[in-house]
Order: sequence, then C-alpha cells, then structure tokens
Amino acid sequence: MIQATSKITGRGQVQLPAEIRKVIGGEIGDTVLFTMQDDGKVVIEVIKKRKLSEFGGSLKSSVAFTDLEHEANSTKEIWVNKRVKGTQ
Repeated sequence: MIQATSKITGRGQVQLPAEIRKVIGGEIGDTVLFTMQDDGKVVIEVIKKRKLSEFGGSLKSSVAFTDLEHEANSTKEIWVNKRVKGTQ
C-alpha cells in the first residue's frame, strides 16, 4: 500500500503526489474521478485521455484515402476557398 499526503489550496485544488501519479499512470490531460462512498471514503480513479490517433478509422467514409500529401493539399485548398468566399 502506498500513502502520501497533499494539501488543499485556497482554490480548492489538490496536487496528486508524484509517487501516486506514477503508480496510477496519471498524465497531463487525464481526468480524475472522485467517488464518495456510503462509508465516507473517497475513491479516486484516473480516466485516461485518448489520443486522436486512436480514433482513426472509427468513422466510415465513401471517399477513399489516397495519401497524406494529397489529403493535406486538399485540406489547404478547401480552407483557402472558404477564406476567399468569406472576403467577397
């Protein structure tokens, strides 16, 4: 069992001690869920952030992916066309 202490700041914030953060794998951007149990104990769980790359292929598209350079150029072209239309 690992125990560590931390103080509540004037803004009601608590910093997770480094040794606890390492064990639970907490990183910047993760969400921390606090659950108050009926016996008064508080359970803390880390909900890991998901990387954008994890979502690749999750949406269906009727347009086939060609290559990254083509996609980047197409995106730039769409963006430029929207900007030009907005200035006219």
